[in-house]
Amino acid sequence: MAWTDEMVEDLKRMWKEGLTTGEIGKRLNVSKNSIVGKVHRLGLSGRPSPIKKKEDSAAPAKPQPKPAAPKPVKTVKEEKPIAPKVAPVEKKQQEPVKEMFTQPIIPATPKVKHNGNLSLTDLDNHTCRWPIGDPKDDNFHFCGKKVRIGQTYCEEHAALAYVKPTKK
Repeated sequence: MAWTDEMVEDLKRMWKEGLTTGEIGKRLNVSKNSIVGKVHRLGLSGRPSPIKKKEDSAAPAKPQPKPAAPKPVKTVKEEKPIAPKVAPVEKKQQEPVKEMFTQPIIPATPKVKHNGNLSLTDLDNHTCRWPIGDPKDDNFHFCGKKVRIGQTYCEEHAALAYVKPTKK
């Protein structure tokens, strides 16, 4: 929106008259926020908020009640927490970790279903994650074919998932 010199002069005049930003905006056919921004950019003097209650200078001031004497504050003596006494630790010969296990650790291998496809728990970084079937059905599974490093799908499903844009 472009401000004309005439609009700026009207804004300054109405601002000095004390009109609200909303009223000035209506008269100039611009938004209230436009008025606020322009007033700020022009550096016009601020005015008291119309929301705040103004004290009428003609009315006599009401006597303010004296504040009550402050109540004495009870102080609480801070006590430092007492650390529990701990018996000294006896130094034992630590057993090697491998002796603690009773069974050897065997890496998990994918569980292949009867149709040769994988369930969600069988997927790893090297298997295709393309869903096949309806997740509500018992025979729902994932493709499970090998993928390239860093890919999510096998060659076949990557071609379906990632379509290159055509030239117009």
